[in-house]
Amino acid sequence: MPTSLAYGKTLASLDVVLVHDNRGAQAILRSMVSSMHIARLRVYDYAEQALSDMMVDPPTVLIAEWEMKPMSGYRLVRTIREKDMEPLSFMPILAVTPMPTLSMVDRAFSIGVNNIVVMPVSPVALRHRFEWLLRDDREFVLQDNHYVLGGMEEVLEERIRRADIGNLLRKQKAMQDAIAKRAENAQDVVDRIVNGEVGEHDPTHGGQADQSKVTWNSWNVT
Repeated sequence: MPTSLAYGKTLASLDVVLVHDNRGAQAILRSMVSSMHIARLRVYDYAEQALSDMMVDPPTVLIAEWEMKPMSGYRLVRTIREKDMEPLSFMPILAVTPMPTLSMVDRAFSIGVNNIVVMPVSPVALRHRFEWLLRDDREFVLQDNHYVLGGMEEVLEERIRRADIGNLLRKQKAMQDAIAKRAENAQDVVDRIVNGEVGEHDPTHGGQADQSKVTWNSWNVT
């Protein structure tokens, strides 16, 4: 089965599309992505125009706001992952959100989002997300005429069995005294959901998470 269009590539070779309907957040992300010295960056305010252009000239990475209007990030991802959209179907996608809820995380991963970027994000953290994509060797599998990432269904099911992540996210949100700290902790929760690492006895319950590394299967991003 196919892997993502970014797998095995270098940062310098990436063709990135950024879609965000908030000009302030868009400018911040644009500056951070540009600083990575990638091959090409295209920026859009609306998903409809971005999708139209990507169908003609597919990029290797998409980073898109989840709650855009009129076409939402969910609808954009769902459309891209349709079988008829090949090879665009295999483009890795980073979903951007200021605070991931349980339902948002589950929904995003279940339809084929590769990873989630929690705003505000630091340049280092965003770069790690892109480097993560270059190493993400998961294969796409076809389900009901849409591609999803292999293994993600099992990860989400394990997450449900092991912990009440919704309660954990609500507690973390209530504990934050600054938006930057809130985003930092929420990103760690997302990483742990991806890896199926949050459980009943997880040390993040009632304390700070160890954010020294992000793992997927047998490789690490530190």
